Amino acid sequence: MKILRIDMGAEGGPRVVESGLGEYEGFGGRGLTSAIVSREVPPDCHPLSGENKLVIAPGLLSGTTGAMTGRISVGCKSPLTGTIKEANAGGQPAQVLARLGYAAIVLEGKPRTDDLYVVYIN
Repeated sequence: MKILRIDMGAEGGPRVVESGLGEYEGFGGRGLTSAIVSREVPPDCHPLSGENKLVIAPGLLSGTTGAMTGRISVGCKSPLTGTIKEANAGGQPAQVLARLGYAAIVLEGKPRTDDLYVVYIN
């Protein structure tokens, strides 16, 4: 499994980097989103700043043949509370993301322009 990081504020437009799990080995879903946000996002940053990160992660068993394992978690520092918040949903996105070998997608940085971007993973 790997983490896909997309730096939206990179020079020349978004930059994509894949990395191993490293210190996040053994985490998935809600645990992974919260671990990344708590370790990598400064606690005093503004939630809408480029220092915040949006983390999308399938659960640990997503992508397996286990029943009811297709849960995906989305977490970041909340603009409403200023704390780490997470939401999750069921369905195919978690299954597909996990089968592609991704433990998480991390959107970081703030775009330099108001251009609209689409993340397409196949």
